[in-house]
Amino acid sequence: MDEQARYQWIAAHILPYEGEVRGWLRRHVRTLSSADIDDLLQEAYARLWPGDFARIANGRSYFYTVVRNLVAEQARRARIIPMERMGEIDSLHIPSIDSEPERRVAARQELARLQTIIEALPGQCRRAFELQKLHGLSQREIAAEMQISEKTVEKHLARALARVIEAMGEDGSLPARSGATRGAMGYGADRKND
Repeated sequence: MDEQARYQWIAAHILPYEGEVRGWLRRHVRTLSSADIDDLLQEAYARLWPGDFARIANGRSYFYTVVRNLVAEQARRARIIPMERMGEIDSLHIPSIDSEPERRVAARQELARLQTIIEALPGQCRRAFELQKLHGLSQREIAAEMQISEKTVEKHLARALARVIEAMGEDGSLPARSGATRGAMGYGADRKND
């Protein structure tokens, strides 16, 4: 499998579950800091990268398993382990796909909400976002399709992503970005240029 195919597989089968895995770690391993969780996920991606993706039947379960094993491995290597963490590790059960109809309903609702947010984006931002996220086009391909510069595509994508993240964060689904971050992404001050 070439590098591009690996990126696409991870984007399709692993990345959609990163937020879910982060929440799972926050709920079940409360002794981990946000930085610890970031490190664990980074290590999980490093472990996933060389894998034989053709043999992975369920990316979500595989991702959870890799992260759970990393937490246990980290505890084994540590000289001092908080007693709380030992109990947390023992109680880490990987959520089942089949036994959670509520999760499927919530996922459908979240998808419908995301579609509503995308539909509310300004026209050019929405078009660029859809071409990249739904059709898998590169920035260069989007620029050719929309007959605009790659730099303009980049700005539209940054604005669209900032707005989607902000809208999703309004009810706690995703953390809302600070005003400084939105400004750095080109969102806010030059909003009138949409």
